[in-house]
Amino acid sequence: MTSQTRSVPLDGMRALAIIAIIFYHLMPHVLPGGYLAVNIFFVLTGFFITASVIEEYGQKGKLAYKRYLARRFQRLFLPLLGMLLSVTAYITLFQRDLLLNLRPWLLSSLGMVNNWWQISVGGSYFEQFYVQSPFMHLWFLSVMSQFYVIWPLIVLLLLALYKDKRIIFYTAVGLSLFSALAMAMLYVPGEDASRVYYGTDTRLSAFMIGSALSVFWPLERLNDPVSKRMKRRLTLAGFLSYAVLGLMFSRMLDSQTLTYRGGMYLNSVIIGVAVVLTAHPATSLSKMMRFKPIQWLGRRSFLLYLWYYPVISLYQAKVVDTSVDPGRHIFIQLAIILSLSEIGYQLFEKERWKVPPVQSWRAADTLARMKASGFEGSTKHFSGKLAAFVSFCLLLTALAGFVQARSGENAAVQELREQIAASQSKMEEINRDDSTRSRAINNIEGLERETVLFAHGADITFIGDSVLLSVADQLVTIFGRAVVEGAVSRQLYQTTEVIADLEKREQLHDTVVVFLGSNGTFTQTQMETFITEIGTSRNLFFLTTNVPRIWKDSVNEQLALAESNHSNVHILDWNAFSSGHDEWLLEDQVHPNPIGAQQLALFVAEEIYQELNDENGSN
Repeated sequence: MTSQTRSVPLDGMRALAIIAIIFYHLMPHVLPGGYLAVNIFFVLTGFFITASVIEEYGQKGKLAYKRYLARRFQRLFLPLLGMLLSVTAYITLFQRDLLLNLRPWLLSSLGMVNNWWQISVGGSYFEQFYVQSPFMHLWFLSVMSQFYVIWPLIVLLLLALYKDKRIIFYTAVGLSLFSALAMAMLYVPGEDASRVYYGTDTRLSAFMIGSALSVFWPLERLNDPVSKRMKRRLTLAGFLSYAVLGLMFSRMLDSQTLTYRGGMYLNSVIIGVAVVLTAHPATSLSKMMRFKPIQWLGRRSFLLYLWYYPVISLYQAKVVDTSVDPGRHIFIQLAIILSLSEIGYQLFEKERWKVPPVQSWRAADTLARMKASGFEGSTKHFSGKLAAFVSFCLLLTALAGFVQARSGENAAVQELREQIAASQSKMEEINRDDSTRSRAINNIEGLERETVLFAHGADITFIGDSVLLSVADQLVTIFGRAVVEGAVSRQLYQTTEVIADLEKREQLHDTVVVFLGSNGTFTQTQMETFITEIGTSRNLFFLTTNVPRIWKDSVNEQLALAESNHSNVHILDWNAFSSGHDEWLLEDQVHPNPIGAQQLALFVAEEIYQELNDENGSN
């Protein structure tokens, strides 16, 4: 372990990164750009790994590559294995529906190729309400591991050929630009961004920025004395860099084209600046990051990352309806994440289960050393025996789940996918050829003739998510002139480009109906922005959400607040109307089944007719 491996202030930066990531998943409306925080880990990894290799090569003329990989193994792989065994054992005992397709998740994660496997199979948005894998976040660890294995060899080759570490700087800068260009070219606006988000090649830019930084401004250079005036400038620049990062974390959405065409690269560059200014002992930031609670989180950041996603996904799958008292549910999830992370920290980071340095890759020798130095010594004490027994039980249970896991399509997911596909097909046909719309005004069971006539001739634009798509074919049957603009996983604060595009195509009508809120809540500011973009001269109808998640009450409260503040805003209380009618909903308790879709379409038609006729004094 070289002197380059740790900087106390940068542990504080790791703490801020993991906080942003966790709250991005718990409350995305508060920090919609929190996903960018993984770039902090990438930049820091590039910085320290490159510095470590350069330092060891400078001292010894080589890198003890096997020992280097062994350190990575003990630091990363053992905690990962512990988490995988524990979560798999839990799933086997308590949430057996998640055994579906478990094996490829485990094997790709252990093989450190999870990111490429997820790209190859394509993630399913629909599964988040059914069988969401607790291992989706491990794409990150696979990218990190691939960098750990390959980049030191490239650095060694460059040093051996050119004997000048500046070549590493030029190479890193060139690769960072190449990676950013690859992300920009491979990203297709409006389509799923998994390829560029998970790809090692497209995420390499952040690592390379850290690597270039380690050559240009290594940690030992930061100890050079500076004047008081320079200290003030460095501190001001440090706070400015954090302010820009805060703005990005609060504004840069994962659905924006700008994010993948330069935004992610710019974010990594600013993180690089923040790294130097945080590590610099002359800045106030360096002192602030030494605050003990921040340090406590920073030193456990890797374990926190390992555990946060399994806890959130398993908890929400088990509890199902977290909409009642959401603050309590958030607190419970955070408490579980912190507890499991601390257990992992004590076991692995504090070396309670120490694995000796690997001198040989022969399995027999390695097991013999582990037995002699670890297991025999630990079992002399009751705690060691208990730990060994618990580990053995977890292993057996996880193996049972691995064997029992089956492959295939979840029936409920398939039902929803087929329902939405049918609706999308119908809408695409209408968009290609408007003459395919039904021109006949037929009687519709459940609606009065006056309502049918009104709905058939009304110019209405629908904007929404997968709930809208699941009912689109029913809506266009009733609303003969409707424009339906839906996309899975869409959130309210992701609609700026959608609204602009509808207006450009002259399809943003005077009446707009919004089906958004199933995927997360939003702030009052975000709602006000949305209403302004739609225009206060338009009639705006919001469907309340019935999603059994933490954010349900927040969404519906924000809708009620908007209605009270704006005369053109009206509420379609689907949450109240569908209450007690589980037979209208699919298994996820969010999307309507065919019967529910019909009921929802009838409800929307009747409510809009009543509201607009009351405004016009027709009733």
